[in-house]
Amino acid sequence: MLETINPLFKIQINYWRNAVRPGLIEALEAVPDDKLDWIPAEGMIPLGMIFLHIAETSDWWYDDIIKGEASTELAFLDKQCPSRDKIAEYMEKHWERLEKFFAEDEGAMKTVYEREGDSWKISKSGYWIFMHLFEHDIHHRSQIHHYLRILGISPPRL
Repeated sequence: MLETINPLFKIQINYWRNAVRPGLIEALEAVPDDKLDWIPAEGMIPLGMIFLHIAETSDWWYDDIIKGEASTELAFLDKQCPSRDKIAEYMEKHWERLEKFFAEDEGAMKTVYEREGDSWKISKSGYWIFMHLFEHDIHHRSQIHHYLRILGISPPRL
């Protein structure tokens, strides 16, 4: 398990479990149903879609890149946002994927994962992916909090 490899991983994983996850769940609950498709300005990602983007990112990096399993296509940017319940389902799958990642051994962090598509090529270590997902969740949590504040809604406490 990653928690036993390095004390820093344990701190990061506990922060993910005890602060990031609950805060994102509370933030989703704070979004009024009629604001899931809301954007602060033209060309920005709708509020509800930010949660889906978080979920699709772990799906792609963990399931597709690390495990070699086809990821779920979630790119909803040109579609109407699904219901809060559906978003919550995708977020739950996100947490389940992270728990699988946290259960990996040291080899998962040291391995360099290489994949290539029609117009892209990546070569990233498991450690880079771990840190990217950690940073990604926190970055988009901040974005969600900004959207909520613009709407006059107090975001969850950090």
